Amino acid sequence: MNSATEALREAVLTDARARAYEITQAALKSAQEIAEKVEGVIAAGRAETLARAETETKRRRQQVIAEADAQVRQEQLAVRETLIGEVVDAARTKLAELWAAPKTGRALMLALAVEGAQAISGEAVRLVVRGADRAWVDKAFLDALGRASGKRAELAPEPIDAAIGGVLVTSIDGRERYDNTLENRLARQLAEIRAAIWARMSHAG
Repeated sequence: MNSATEALREAVLTDARARAYEITQAALKSAQEIAEKVEGVIAAGRAETLARAETETKRRRQQVIAEADAQVRQEQLAVRETLIGEVVDAARTKLAELWAAPKTGRALMLALAVEGAQAISGEAVRLVVRGADRAWVDKAFLDALGRASGKRAELAPEPIDAAIGGVLVTSIDGRERYDNTLENRLARQLAEIRAAIWARMSHAG
C-alpha cells in the first residue's frame, strides 16, 4: 500500500472518529435534556399531587371539624331539651301541689285572676275555672278580686278544662280573653326557660 493510500485511509478514519464523537456528544446532550425535561415533569406532577393531597387533607379536616361541631351542637340541643322537659315537669308538679292545697291554691287563683282582670278592658270581667275549683270563687274571693283589680267580677257557669288549674278571664261579652291557666303560663314562659338554660350551658361550655 503506497503512502498516498495510507494517508487517505488515516484521514477517513480520523474524520469518522471525529464524527462519531460529535454524534455521541450530541446524543448525550439530547439524552440529558430529555432527562431534565422528564425530571421537570415528574417534579411538577409530584408538586401538583402534593398540593392536591394537601388541599384534600385541609378540606377533610375542615369537614371533620364541621361534623364534630354539628354533633356537639346536636348533643347540646338534646341535653337542653331534656333539661327543659325536666324543668317544666318539676314546675308543673310543684304548681299542682300548690293548687291542690286549698289555702295556697285559692291564693294562687286570686293572683292569676287579678292579673287576667287587669289585662281585660272594661269595668267587669268573667272568670272561668275548673268545676272542682268553683267553690273557691265565693263572695269573699270576688270582693278581694274587685279591690285588687278595680274590676267587678262574676263566675261563668261553664267550667274550664285545665289540667293543673288556673283561671280564664274574659270580658263580659266574651270578645276579650286572657288565658291564665297554669299550663298556658308555663307555655308562655317556655321561651324564657329555653333561653336561660341555653345561657347556662353556653357559659359552662
